Amino acid sequence: MSTIDLIILGILLNNPLNAFELTRFMDTHHIDKLVKISKPAVYKCCKRLFQAGFLDGETIREGEMPEKVIYSINEKGRERFYELMEHFSSNLNPFFFEFNAFIYHIDKMKKQDALKMLENFKARLSDIRKWIIQHEKEQSSKRSFASKSIVKQYRMMIVTLGIWIDETIEDFEQETK
Repeated sequence: MSTIDLIILGILLNNPLNAFELTRFMDTHHIDKLVKISKPAVYKCCKRLFQAGFLDGETIREGEMPEKVIYSINEKGRERFYELMEHFSSNLNPFFFEFNAFIYHIDKMKKQDALKMLENFKARLSDIRKWIIQHEKEQSSKRSFASKSIVKQYRMMIVTLGIWIDETIEDFEQETK
């Protein structure tokens, strides 16, 4: 089950788009900040969904520009969208934060290096928190309910992670005395 499939199928429910327009839409709506997705993955996914029969594609050429494929969701794609929505609404897995690999090995570092890394991590969390709060203020009237809900979730998680990193630094200092 692929989250990128769900994102692309959901966007295409509104309008047919080519892969470039999809990436532009994702940039404009900051989807890459809300869901792990890359521009090359969008192009690959569009081709894969088309080949699997979930999308229809119309190849067009405008003037001297290269050909492009405009993708639209078909009935099979709508069924797949619903199946993915059902899957992700009923299959909650534990949260896997990539930074936990760093935390897992922190006690293998020299104390000063480890503290510096933990402080760097704390600073990055603070930067993300500032971005989220600013984004929330700037975009509040322009965003969809779903986008507002995800940003709110991120804000709440980043606040919790800020509390956690403060405690982690304090615990590390106490344990390595």
